[in-house]
Amino acid sequence: MSLKSIKRMLAHSFHFFTAAALALFVMVGLSSHAFAQMGGIGQLHNEITWPTTMTVSVGGAANSNWQSSGSFSVGDGLSYDQSHGLANPNFSLGLEIPMLKNTMFVIRAEYNDYSVQFDQAAGGIQTPLVVSLLTVGGDAMFKYSFNNFHVMAGGELATPVNATYAHSYHIEDATHSTVTIPDKENILGALKGGLGYDIPLNSSNTMWFTPEAFYTYPINSASRMSQNSLFVTALSGGASLKFALP
Repeated sequence: MSLKSIKRMLAHSFHFFTAAALALFVMVGLSSHAFAQMGGIGQLHNEITWPTTMTVSVGGAANSNWQSSGSFSVGDGLSYDQSHGLANPNFSLGLEIPMLKNTMFVIRAEYNDYSVQFDQAAGGIQTPLVVSLLTVGGDAMFKYSFNNFHVMAGGELATPVNATYAHSYHIEDATHSTVTIPDKENILGALKGGLGYDIPLNSSNTMWFTPEAFYTYPINSASRMSQNSLFVTALSGGASLKFALP
C-alpha cells in the first residue's frame, strides 16, 4: 500500500469518526431536554419512547463525498484519483414499517448531490476537475432499535439527473456545464449503513427528532467506460423529523 493510499485511508477514517462523534454528541445533548425514557411522576422507567408503529419521516443532511478507488478521465489524456471533499445536500422522504420486535423496514425517496472535486490530475499536473453528480432514487434498509438508539443497514438505487463536468475549481461550473461525463451510467447502486437516535418531541411519543449519520459505499462506477472509474463514497450527517401515523 502506497503512502498516498495510507494518508487517504486515515483522512477518510478521521472524517467518519468525527461525524459519528458529533452525531452522538448531538443525540445525548438533545435527549436530556426531551421526553426520552421519562415516565410516571419524575421516575425513570423502561417505557418505549421510540417509533414502533408506521412512521413517516422527512429529513435533510450534508454529504461529504470523495473518489473511493480507481482513476477517472474525461478523455483528454489526464486521469484523476485523489478528490477534494465537498459538503453537498441530501433530502429524503421516508416510511418506517414495523416487522419483528425492535425491527422495522425503512424505505426512503432520496435526492443526493454526489459531486466531487479534483484539485489536480495524477502526476501533480495542476489542471483541476469538478464533476456534478446529482441523483434521485430510493433506499431500502432494515432498522434495529436497541432503545432510542438504532442502527440501519441496506442499499440504495439511484439514477443521475445531472452528470456533467468542467475543468475548474468551482463546482458551480460543472453544474452549469452541458458536457456529460463519458458513457454515463444510468443506474447507480450502493451499500448503505447508519445510526441514529429517536428523540421524542411530545409526551404521547408520536413525534420524534432524529439526528443520524450514514456511510454510502458505491457498487458500480458512474461511468461505464472500462478503465475509467468514478466511485463516489459519501459520509452523511443530518437529521429527520418523524410522525407516527394514526
